[in-house]
Amino acid sequence: MSRKKIYRIFIETVVLAVFVAALVFFVGFRVTKIQIEGNRYYSDEEIKNMVLDAPNAKNSILVMLTKTDEKTKDAKMIDGVTIKRKNRNTIVVQVKEKQMIGCLEFEGQYVNFDRQGIIQIITDEPMEGVPVINGISVRQAKIGEKLKGISTKKLNTILSVGKMLEKSEQKPDRLVFNDMNQLVLYYDDVEVRLGDDENMDEKMNRLSGILPQLEGMEGILHLENITEDTAGVVFDNAGESEEDTSDEDVDVSGESENDNRTGYILPSEETGQEESQEEDGQEEEWDDSGLEYSDGTDAAE
Repeated sequence: MSRKKIYRIFIETVVLAVFVAALVFFVGFRVTKIQIEGNRYYSDEEIKNMVLDAPNAKNSILVMLTKTDEKTKDAKMIDGVTIKRKNRNTIVVQVKEKQMIGCLEFEGQYVNFDRQGIIQIITDEPMEGVPVINGISVRQAKIGEKLKGISTKKLNTILSVGKMLEKSEQKPDRLVFNDMNQLVLYYDDVEVRLGDDENMDEKMNRLSGILPQLEGMEGILHLENITEDTAGVVFDNAGESEEDTSDEDVDVSGESENDNRTGYILPSEETGQEESQEEDGQEEEWDDSGLEYSDGTDAAE
């Protein structure tokens, strides 16, 4: 076999190998499935159009070269986007959105701010999942700047509670500072009174454990005086009338020595009331969270 023929066969082999490799690369690694994660403010389709609008996005290897920061620079609610390859034909687009912990109404619009109190976006309507805060106001609102015109104490309370609520699956509909400048949370028909800033971590921990039990109910949950040593929590059930109360229900309308509010009774092991309740033929039922229901009266009044 001549040297010329051998050289031709070698060239043909190399070309065929390159062709097969290219075929495997572009067909074998063709993107057929896209998973979008972490997005709440933007739909999956919006993320795809924003990040995967280039030809290289059709290949699970080439798509890794996408400059996501450049493509999302105009998206006000996106902190960053990461693209990962799950397998040959599947990519995962992980979206990190800016987390808003609350919004304030200002001049007919809603000022949305993050956990540092920095205004991130101003909208015409409240954003889904971002609680509206009433009872405070700002002097001016400019995107990228910190909230101005709010007292330092109130702002610290909002930011502290907001950070704790970030981890909760249940977000309040709104937050309100009452006449005593104390923060009140509203979940549908449940009003949660937090009192002052003391023991706020403990109050929020109790709240997260109690909320699932209050689903569909109406009333006031009192967390004003909660500490680590507090065993019982009062919930004034506004939807429970005297006619609905059975003979086995516990009368909690009396005042406790530990609290001047109506309906507050600690478990018997701390108050020593177990014997007297048994003599009266009453049974006090406590669930694992220490939540007790009162007779429907407003314990704060």
